[in-house]
Amino acid sequence: MGNSIKENSTNQANKKILSDRCGVNDTLTLIGKRWLMTILYEISLGNNQFSSLRRNISEISEHILGARINDLAEQELIIKEGVQNTIPLQITYVVTVKGEELLSLVNELCLWNRNWEN
Repeated sequence: MGNSIKENSTNQANKKILSDRCGVNDTLTLIGKRWLMTILYEISLGNNQFSSLRRNISEISEHILGARINDLAEQELIIKEGVQNTIPLQITYVVTVKGEELLSLVNELCLWNRNWEN
């Protein structure tokens, strides 16, 4: 994940303290990125090409969509695969086992939210 916080900032120090205390803070930082979980969910539904993601999440800019896809791939939540014998080369995205496990956990959080929202 890209990090725009200065290495010697108080914010960076606090982030490290939280991370050292409990790794769930790192997970919350990751899944809290705007659009990330929506994109992962859409890929899991079979919307596995950039164009179909763009069509199904029309509110997102192409720049942010590309950045979040890269975040998902960097965290090994999806893999990018080239479709053989296509010109130009088409890329599809596939949710990994790690990504499926995260989706399952997030689904539990959604259920919890529905049960407790006011």
